[in-house]
Amino acid sequence: MTNTTLDKTTIGFGLSAAIVSILNSLLVIFKEMTPPFKKAMADAMGHHWTTHGVIVIGLFLVLGFVLAGAVKPESWSADRLGKTILWSVIFGGGTLAAFYILH
Repeated sequence: MTNTTLDKTTIGFGLSAAIVSILNSLLVIFKEMTPPFKKAMADAMGHHWTTHGVIVIGLFLVLGFVLAGAVKPESWSADRLGKTILWSVIFGGGTLAAFYILH
């Protein structure tokens, strides 16, 4: 019999990916709607996408470690974590698609 229990690190970083997927979309929208913010991001690292990437990766790492220390492994199955990640990507992608269609 195989062990299907996920460890805390897997769950923490999986949840971090789900959260950051949505935050990434919101950052894109905020950046597009706030030209001074977009310019500040470009000034910070040479291009707004470079700064954007650093922010997203930084948030992923910080949230991953924080959530890995906070989750209870027995409350998360691989199926539940996978669905959480899938729905967050669908929501984030749909939000971005709607923004660009309507913008």
